[in-house]
Amino acid sequence: MYNVKNKKALRLDAVTFSDLGMQESDIEEILRSSIDMLCEDEESMLIVGRQVRNEKNGRSDLTAVDNNGNIVLIEIKRDRKDIENRKEA
Repeated sequence: MYNVKNKKALRLDAVTFSDLGMQESDIEEILRSSIDMLCEDEESMLIVGRQVRNEKNGRSDLTAVDNNGNIVLIEIKRDRKDIENRKEA
């Protein structure tokens, strides 16, 4: 990723949400209020649930419905460590 300023591109260092001191709940709120950032031009999604439990007592961070009527489950992880520590039922 680059920051372009005065016609000059400066490479930005990679940073994780964890490095920024953000929790999954912070990222969840950003996505919930700006869900269109995940959509292409002709797509849209509507958030219909947060922390929804399934029949096996698992949870999805956000549940949405896309413009085609498909259910979209969104799982948020701050960084690789969160992914590696994920416990599946």
